[in-house]
Amino acid sequence: MFAKLAPHVLIVAADRDDRRRLFDALDGQGLAALYTARDARQARNLLSEGSELQAVILDFHGEAHENVALCAHLRSLPEAAGVHILGILSADPQQRSWGYQHVPPGVDDWLRSPIDVGETRVKLLTLLSGKDRKPAIVGAGAMGDYRFAFDCDDNELLVLDADNGEILDLNPSFERSSGYGREQLRGRDAAPLLGLSESQFAKMREVVEKDGVARRRCNRGRANGESDVVDLTMQPVTRGGQLVHLVSLRDRRELEAARMAMGLLARMQATGKGEDRMAASARLLADLLQLDYVAVYSARPELEDGPQLLTRELRRQFTSDAPDPLNGGTLKLVLDGRPVLLPAISPQVAQNDDFIARMGFGAFAGLPLLDERRNVLGALLIGSRDSWRGRPLLAETLRVAAARFGFDLELQRAREQGRAKGLQDGLTGLPNRLLFNDRLETTLREARRTGEMFAVLFVDLDRFKSINDSLGHSVGDKVLNAVAQRLRKSVRGSDTVARYAGDEFTVILRHITQRDDVKRIAEKIVNLMEVPLTLEGDSELRMTASIGISFYPDDATTADDLLKYADVAMYNAKGMGRNNYQVYQAVSEESSQQRIALESNLRKAEDNGELRVYYQPQIDVESEDIVGMEALVRWEHPELGMISPGFFIPLAEETGLIVGIGEWVLRTACADAYAWQQRYGLQLRVGVNLSAVQLRQKSLPKMVADALASSGLDPSSLELEVTESISVKSVTNLMENLDALHEIGCQIAIDDFGTGHASLDYLRRLPARRIKIDQSFVRNIGVDPDDEAIVKATIDMAHSLKRDVVAEGVEIEPHLRFLREQHCDEVQGYLFCRPLPAQAFDRMMAERQRLYGRRAEGGMAG
Repeated sequence: MFAKLAPHVLIVAADRDDRRRLFDALDGQGLAALYTARDARQARNLLSEGSELQAVILDFHGEAHENVALCAHLRSLPEAAGVHILGILSADPQQRSWGYQHVPPGVDDWLRSPIDVGETRVKLLTLLSGKDRKPAIVGAGAMGDYRFAFDCDDNELLVLDADNGEILDLNPSFERSSGYGREQLRGRDAAPLLGLSESQFAKMREVVEKDGVARRRCNRGRANGESDVVDLTMQPVTRGGQLVHLVSLRDRRELEAARMAMGLLARMQATGKGEDRMAASARLLADLLQLDYVAVYSARPELEDGPQLLTRELRRQFTSDAPDPLNGGTLKLVLDGRPVLLPAISPQVAQNDDFIARMGFGAFAGLPLLDERRNVLGALLIGSRDSWRGRPLLAETLRVAAARFGFDLELQRAREQGRAKGLQDGLTGLPNRLLFNDRLETTLREARRTGEMFAVLFVDLDRFKSINDSLGHSVGDKVLNAVAQRLRKSVRGSDTVARYAGDEFTVILRHITQRDDVKRIAEKIVNLMEVPLTLEGDSELRMTASIGISFYPDDATTADDLLKYADVAMYNAKGMGRNNYQVYQAVSEESSQQRIALESNLRKAEDNGELRVYYQPQIDVESEDIVGMEALVRWEHPELGMISPGFFIPLAEETGLIVGIGEWVLRTACADAYAWQQRYGLQLRVGVNLSAVQLRQKSLPKMVADALASSGLDPSSLELEVTESISVKSVTNLMENLDALHEIGCQIAIDDFGTGHASLDYLRRLPARRIKIDQSFVRNIGVDPDDEAIVKATIDMAHSLKRDVVAEGVEIEPHLRFLREQHCDEVQGYLFCRPLPAQAFDRMMAERQRLYGRRAEGGMAG
């Protein structure tokens, strides 16, 4: 079962990101194959099919009892005696819940979490190389490999021979603090390194044998010849059944630095209030650290008058003609975010900065003051006539002071701005106009890069002024809060809702594939606003809203125009009686010019090679393996960039260009699918959309048959997708064409299910094998219980009709968990992969082949 051939490695990790990081870390490292499983059950299935494993990486985070059992199972198999097991463990014992204080039994070595790529490669390849590992050190009653606790301890640790005091091992913390490496110290006598005489060291060992532990203060040497005062603790442990001494060292300077910094922070917290706090803190800093000069500057790039001095503290008489630090180079460095620490001023430093030289400083420091986003708010300058040699703790204390000054400065600016000038509306908690405009610009940049469509909604309450005037502002505020809550409930988490001004609200709806999706959301908002609002005394208030909609890039490509056109559409809604929504309509002349130009460019797109076919994988919910892909057409214009299909497909349908474009997409998709089947040995299904115009063509079945024949693709691998909203009555030849395609052997799928008005009889009559739930419902999982109910009912109905179900628009893990619980068959969406051009999809399939091991020379099947 476990042959000693080229290395094969299995990764078992519940977290998808961990699986990907581990795969990326080990891919290309000379391994014959890498397999992954999300849990012990899936791993056992893989093992039962036969394998050539040499190593298993097991995740022991959280509730990992099944992986502990899997580890024990592997160790119980005689044929698995040579398999190495690496554990993924948290350094925090509180996060390890399987009941062991160290590594679970049977694990050869461990990996820190989060995953470190370098460590993963080194540890796994070391195990696979067959190098002997050192015997484990375990405490009394402990289980597993000591190295986990040993390497993760913040204290410096040494392992000593109990008989002669020689150094057997040391941990990374000791290496960092002392500057010595393991190989430099192994086999050396520990006493001189610890600054102890032979008699002192022998006395400690006697105390350990008698009392079980010995403590004292000593001077631990460093590789550069210096030494540090440390607190030493020595106690006995066992190493492979042999008694050894474990020495723990704690640097006294760390403790003193922490005490000094915490003391300074506490006293700064207690100094003054408001504008007085900065000056009081500067005085305190100068007193506590015996400094001669402390200055705090504020820097605001938006102001033209440069950095401003907020406070300054002088403790000695300096020359009266000292230059302004603003003219020196040091302050400029600090305001660029670069800390400057000069424990002693050299002649070269003094020559480069006239301020430092003329002030006669023997030591100087400049530290940037940062906000929580690491933006530079100002600078803290500190100087002293005397050098700071012999004051090693000063630097850490100054950093604490700078952090506190930065916090105070950020708080001061927030107060200066005032709540109205912040980024959050004080009443509703929604983003305000400033934050909305920023998010709109961000969405625009992303859409220009990806070619996606999005919509802007302008929502205005009808007759809100009369509510304020007749019922008072307190009721008006309650109405605004209710509107904010209802708008939040109507959209997805990835969308933006803002209070733009007064009773005006704005919304950004992202990742739009069809304009009708936006119209349904707008209709949902209109209906939700009509629900009566209960006031005090059980009285009810009815309110309505008018909504205007503009689309990117159909209506405009700038933020100002999108907002302007949404506002125009909103007033059109009010003019049509209020309590409705309207989509922006360009004036006839402007619209006609745009249409003519777009149609002309579209007619040339195919001949100019501007059309592209992208593929989005479809994933089996249980195995999470790729079982198919949907072919999606994209238009890459040489000047305008990527143009959204929601922009040009409607025009292609209206002008009849969709027939030629659709045939090109179908032939391209069939050829690509066949090539990938041959290359990777998978019967991948490819889905291609058919428009209503194509379905009217009597020649459609022959065109599809020709495409299949020329590509070599088996008809069963082609799935033709028909939108649910297509009506049998409105589309002539619909049933005849679908039946003919079904007879050819093609699969039929109903796309965008839930957005039309198909009856059960209609669904039963269509020769469809698969139903695709529209993404507008899937993306509201976890947000809207009504949409969750629609998804569940659709899955139940489809299964009762013996149809499989594909859920579109799966973006986050909660979506996948819900769909898995409802027994959905397949999913597609950004959680797994965006639509990819053919070359990128091919690279992904090549990685999948390496992952699942469908190789000509044999191995474990995927």
